[in-house]
Formats: sequence, structure tokens, C-alpha cells
Amino acid sequence: MKKINEKIIIILLLSLFIISIFTGFEAKQYITIKSTQNSLYTQTSEKVNAQTTTITKNKNGAYNVLGTIIVNKRYGLEKNYTYKDNQELFDNATEAFNNMQKDAQKDGISLNIVSRYRSYDVQDYLYKCYGEKNSDVDTFSAKPGYSEHQTGLAFDLNGADPQTSVKDKFEYTKEYEWLKENAYKYGFILRYPKGKSDITGYKFEPWHYRYVGANISYRLREGNTTLEEYLNIY
Repeated sequence: MKKINEKIIIILLLSLFIISIFTGFEAKQYITIKSTQNSLYTQTSEKVNAQTTTITKNKNGAYNVLGTIIVNKRYGLEKNYTYKDNQELFDNATEAFNNMQKDAQKDGISLNIVSRYRSYDVQDYLYKCYGEKNSDVDTFSAKPGYSEHQTGLAFDLNGADPQTSVKDKFEYTKEYEWLKENAYKYGFILRYPKGKSDITGYKFEPWHYRYVGANISYRLREGNTTLEEYLNIY
């Protein structure tokens, strides 16, 4: 009788051991499956969110994404739109540039504004003039109503040398190097980076900076991502 009881106990222990193994295996499988499902859900959610970027018009007629005004080859402004229609942003950009200019001077860097606000009519005149002499005008000049300069938030910058003003060779100046390292700290981004013309529609412009505020500029500080990519509107 004692031997029978011992056998029964051994069988029960073996049974419990086997059950615990399979239970543990199933639990691991369940955890793995749920983890995979959660990962896939996260990836899908991110894609859905990215694909459903909402572009709206503010009360003054400017297209914006999450409050950031966007002006490019697809999204334009009315003829009567001026910087006064985004006065608060214009003033913030002015203050930010003044601070940046002062700090640059401390480092021996001279930053000057070559061009900032342009009305619809001025842009119309420039575009026509450029178009008469250049067949590739659309790679470096915006049609009237489609220029960021109409908001007053775009800055064409140069240093002390007039020979580099709105020229490709501005890329090789100490002013450009300083801007690459510091512009984002003041809310500015290089608007048309190198190698991104297929997205922006414009060639690389080392002198063209856009005020977007520090929240965005810090995220784009590496200078490799365009505003269109960040806002997912390309």
C-alpha cells in the first residue's frame, strides 16, 4: 500500500511538472503575440496619424498645419495678404532675429537681412523679371501668392560680403557655418536644404531661413528634414 501511494504521488508530481511547462510555454507565446500585436498597432497608428495631417485655413486665409503657416508651391496666399495678417508671428520673428544677430556679433559674425517681406505685387514683378532671363525660374523663384516672403516670416540672409548675397557661395562662408550651428536656437530653420528639391520644389538655398518657432526648429536642427516632411504635406 505504501509503494502504491508513493507511485501515485510521483505520478501526480510529474503531471503537475508537465502542466507547468506547457502553461509557461503558452504564457510566453501569449506575451509574444500580444507584444507583436501592440507593436503592429503602434506602427499602424503612427502611419494613420501621419497620413491624416489636417491642413486648414486660418481666419486671414493662410494655410496652416497644427498652427504653423505653410506657403509653398501647393499652398498659396490671397493677393491682399500681408505680414499684418500674421502680425504676432511677424513680431516674434523680428525679436528672434534681433537676438540672433546680437549673439552672432559676439562671435564675430555679421548677419544682415537681404530680403524679408515682399508683397504679392513685388513678387509678381520679380518672378516675371527672372522668368524673362531664366528657363528654370521655378526652381528658385516663387509665383506671386506662393512665396513665404509674403508672410514676412522668410529671411534671406547674408554676411558682410556683398559678393555672397543670395548666391550659392554663401554656403562656404563663416556666416553660413554659424547659422547651421545656431539658427535653430532662435526658432529658424534652413527652408530649402540640399538634396530636397524633389520635396520643396526649390534648389538648395543656403541663405533662405524661415521662422517657425523653437518648438519646431529644435526638432529640425540637424537641417536634413524639410518643413513639408515634418508636417507630412509632401
